Amino acid sequence: MRIEAVALTISLAILLSTMAGCTGISDDDDDGISNADDNCLGTPNPNQADTDTDGLGDACDDDDDGDGVADSDDALPLDPGEATDMDGDGKGDNSDGDIDGDGIGNGKDAFPTDPNESADTDGDGTGDNADDDDDDDGIADASDPFRLTPAAPLDSPGPFKVGTDDFTFTGSTGIEITVQAWFPTADLEGEAVIYDNIYPGGAWDGATPDCSQTHPVALYSHGTGYGLRWMSAFMTERLASHGFLVIAPDHVDDTLFDSDNAKLHQTLLRRPVDLSDTFDWMVGKSEGEREFQGCIDPSAGYAVMGHSGGGYTALTASGATISIDDLEADCGAGIDFYCSMRDTWMESHPGTDTIDLSDDRIWATVALAPWDAFVLGTGLRMVQTPTLVLTGDADATTNLSMVMAIVGNLEDPSALFGVLKNAGHYHFSPIGCDAYGCDDMLNLSISKEFTNESVTLFLAQQLQWPGANELSMPESTYVEWR
Repeated sequence: MRIEAVALTISLAILLSTMAGCTGISDDDDDGISNADDNCLGTPNPNQADTDTDGLGDACDDDDDGDGVADSDDALPLDPGEATDMDGDGKGDNSDGDIDGDGIGNGKDAFPTDPNESADTDGDGTGDNADDDDDDDGIADASDPFRLTPAAPLDSPGPFKVGTDDFTFTGSTGIEITVQAWFPTADLEGEAVIYDNIYPGGAWDGATPDCSQTHPVALYSHGTGYGLRWMSAFMTERLASHGFLVIAPDHVDDTLFDSDNAKLHQTLLRRPVDLSDTFDWMVGKSEGEREFQGCIDPSAGYAVMGHSGGGYTALTASGATISIDDLEADCGAGIDFYCSMRDTWMESHPGTDTIDLSDDRIWATVALAPWDAFVLGTGLRMVQTPTLVLTGDADATTNLSMVMAIVGNLEDPSALFGVLKNAGHYHFSPIGCDAYGCDDMLNLSISKEFTNESVTLFLAQQLQWPGANELSMPESTYVEWR
């Protein structure tokens, strides 16, 4: 019995040893999964992950998701629907709305796989960033005022569609000012404006400003006593078609709707301030997430234009001064208007001898049948900007001799002075012809086109637009340049 017991003990030990040996061999990669159950023999794959369910575990599968792209080349090796992630944002290119991560959605990106390009304005296959003539108009981007819009001849309507809208703001004088803005728009269609529900225009009312490019700014001032901000809309619309952003304020107490002659001494002092305030307002509108974000360069300043009393406003804003001594003399002659103007100014500017309402941000001046308000005189010598003056020889409101005296007081020998033959005061403000008649006078279409061509070319020359200085002011049998 003892021998048999010993033999049984030895046999049991051998069996246990054999079983232990077998247990160790059944997990070759030592990942806790027996060889019989392991989908990655020889490679640890403890969780037995098998993304593509091909029977080969992910740890030893060269293509985990089974999409035909090796894991080493697959940006998303566990997603069978994705293999590339160009911008490295963790989202596969097949489902990424912006493959190259340049901030432009694939649908709007002309080069969806090139993070350095997103637009090809002229469709030539070269992205705008690498193209030195984006709009293929023959003008290099470096000198092109609108590199994304092909240039148009300056003697015809420009290449931009024109939108318009009106706004209100409170100026520095505490008065609420209504302004009309004209601007290029990318809208494909729109409803033609009827200004103040009175006068039809050619711009699209309430359109969206196109601020993909910066635009030069021009401000317009209407006449005294009867004017409205849109009185020369034929010209402001034309300028906007050439890329200008034009803004015109209503001068409170001096419009067709609210004219108060008893306040004329005040409005004459406030008018140039209205222009300065209007430009400041537009600067604010071009910043942040606002209607005209990026539309203008505030440091570039603005051109100023005006008709009749708006001509006085434009010239005064451009530097023309008013002498306190002259006001004193006229006041002493018994003319109350000059006394009131002097007193109003001296109340807030005691000790001064000159009224100076200039804004040094102005770079050009256009005066249409201008009025000097009987206060400018030799103060016009202080105008420092290039100046264009247009008038008519049949003007009964600001007659030719009055306008010639204004021009004569300008010291700038390069000032341009054009006289339209048989044209009156309202040939620069056509609604006046509609209201008062311009019978037997120069056809309005001729005066409007001449004005549009002259003003557009003059401003383009001051901005040194390519080719502008090679052109001359329009000639016609109806005009005399003096």
